[in-house]
Amino acid sequence: MKASAIVYTSNTGFTAQYATLLAHQTGLPLFRLEDSSALAPGTEVLFLGWLCAGKIQGLKKAMGRFFIRCVCAVGMAPSQGYAQKLAHDLGLSLPLYYLRGGYAPARIRGRYRLMMAMMKAILSKKTDTQSREALKAIELGADWVSAQQLEPVMDWLRK
Repeated sequence: MKASAIVYTSNTGFTAQYATLLAHQTGLPLFRLEDSSALAPGTEVLFLGWLCAGKIQGLKKAMGRFFIRCVCAVGMAPSQGYAQKLAHDLGLSLPLYYLRGGYAPARIRGRYRLMMAMMKAILSKKTDTQSREALKAIELGADWVSAQQLEPVMDWLRK
């Protein structure tokens, strides 16, 4: 196994769901980033973080404390080709997997609620299919979490 623990941060629970699924599938111990002080600095970990404004939340903090072997970014966008773009944009040279999570309007708080209201206003003016689907998810919520999306991560762990 390429990592000795899973560390994650989650805002509305979708990243936590993926982290829990991975922990069950791998048997690796699971830690919220905020509660990971039991892990020694430099521990090899698989990190999961949620996306906000093109940044993986918690990644910088985790990289300062642990040896990150792999990153899973959880967001709302359809996943095709997104991992390569994200890795390039963030300048990451380690394995990065994108997992489509979901959106729970009732769980959004503070500045994120304001950000999503602005995103909703922008999307409401667009007519393409992807924008319409995103708008529907923002209005009604959506949950795309599935164990099947973790298969590439599991393949990486098995190698």
